[in-house]
Amino acid sequence: MSSTFIPARLEMARAIRQMTGVELAAAAGISAPWISQIENVKKTPGPDLIREFARVLNFPVEFFYRPVKSQPPLDAFHFRATSKLAKKDEATARSLSTLAIELSDWIETTYHSPSPNVPEQQDLIGSDDELAPEQAAEALRGAWGLGVAPIPNLLQLLESKGAKVYSAGGPLQAIDAFSFRHGARPVIFLNVHKSAERLRFDLAHELGHLVMHGGSLNVEPGKEKEQAANDFASSFLMPRSDVIGAIRSNNLMIEDVLMLKRRWRVSAMALNLRAHRLGVISDWTYSTLAKQLSMAGFRRGEPGSDLRAESSSLLTQVMRDMRNHGQGFSELARLLGVRAQDVQNLMLGIVTFAIQGDGVVRSRSTADLRDASLAPVADLDARRGRS
Repeated sequence: MSSTFIPARLEMARAIRQMTGVELAAAAGISAPWISQIENVKKTPGPDLIREFARVLNFPVEFFYRPVKSQPPLDAFHFRATSKLAKKDEATARSLSTLAIELSDWIETTYHSPSPNVPEQQDLIGSDDELAPEQAAEALRGAWGLGVAPIPNLLQLLESKGAKVYSAGGPLQAIDAFSFRHGARPVIFLNVHKSAERLRFDLAHELGHLVMHGGSLNVEPGKEKEQAANDFASSFLMPRSDVIGAIRSNNLMIEDVLMLKRRWRVSAMALNLRAHRLGVISDWTYSTLAKQLSMAGFRRGEPGSDLRAESSSLLTQVMRDMRNHGQGFSELARLLGVRAQDVQNLMLGIVTFAIQGDGVVRSRSTADLRDASLAPVADLDARRGRS
């Protein structure tokens, strides 16, 4: 650990706790301008004040001395509905992303993880020509060898392609979902307080941004960009030929929609819209179904759904390996210089079990996670120590 106070860590801690400089100053018993001067490297706090910051912000003192090795650049993000995004929420997202990068870097150096393989569209087609969202989705399915079959588990598919998926469901619930690239590696944050069907669509939506827009704010935000990501998600989850082949009648009933949505694991509303845009059902059928579904509560959720939310195989296996060595969230938190709850929040809703760790601490495994997204968690022991 460095012996030098790192101002960026104070700003990062404030953002994660969603505390303004004025609020922190009042709680720490100093004047508000002090915080700005500290964060702008014009003043350096003494050890007592740093300990007070740690107490107020609920971070270990060590956190404020850890050098920041990797931060996503300011233009690396895609946020949904950026124009409506509060600045404090954007700052929180950026700070959580830095924490997620640090966790990802630790995983990369400790385990053998899948290599990044989420291409941008120019790499898919070998030119700078723009693809329509449906074409981009079909090209990616082709590159990944998916054919037109439904995707059983999208989260684990993305992990097998080297993406890292984290939860924004702890301190950050105002943002729907967001994504960025850390070098070549895609990183996606999900708001997990949704139905399983809508979480899958959010994952596909962010995949669309990563493929078509590079996950970057270099592409101007707006309705057109969001619609393109929605169209990509719809096409990727419900391929044209599969939908046309499965829906053989224009006289679709609400019972048919509720049965068919299970095939592609999507929301009833999304399936109705997709069928209409493909011309499989008429305007009247689409309008009638939309009204019926809305009245039945499907605009806000998926009543009666038994679909379970997809979980992270990679993070689950990491935590299982740590448990086998008598460790858990607390050890990861110590390695990152944060609280255990901060690590838990990154995994909230996407790790299938909570592990604190107990027993005898043994040497760290270098388990191979390259097949983590394709193999059951129980197979990790067979892969432990593989080179």
